[in-house]
Amino acid sequence: MPSLIKELMLVEIAAVVKAANAIILIDASKLNAGDAITFRSKLRKSGAKYKMAKAAVLYRALPAELAKVAPPKGPIGLVCTGEDIAAAAKVINELVKEEKIILRGGVLEGKVLDAKAAKTLADLPTREQAAAMVIRVLNAPVVQLVRILNVKPTELVRVIKVASEAGGEAAK
Repeated sequence: MPSLIKELMLVEIAAVVKAANAIILIDASKLNAGDAITFRSKLRKSGAKYKMAKAAVLYRALPAELAKVAPPKGPIGLVCTGEDIAAAAKVINELVKEEKIILRGGVLEGKVLDAKAAKTLADLPTREQAAAMVIRVLNAPVVQLVRILNVKPTELVRVIKVASEAGGEAAK
């Protein structure tokens, strides 16, 4: 029978898991205290929460299929992301590259991810980066048109003539 502390911990973790858009399991046993504090603060800025608990408690709050992908061994860190999943994954990826944490697996939209799939999350652009990319793509034709209209009128006539000749040759 679980102790009262473990039951309270399970209730807290279940609430965090339920509110998360994605869950990433990590082994953070190589983190020192300073790195752990920095890691938590960066995660908080990205809208994610970090919980550490014994595997027996964590796996009761997570989908059962996750135990097959990431076997429950030792202490496991649980990163529950907010709306911007990629931002939290990038914070994790920084420490994975430094070999201070190890990815164990995760859950995204109810689907269980292995460590390799969880790593690909970190390679996605953040919401702000994706929005900037879309704006650049949408803005490019307008920028080109403005550049053409800003040239001298004689050069504009030359550009139109070349474009019409190229269009006429393509029709033949």
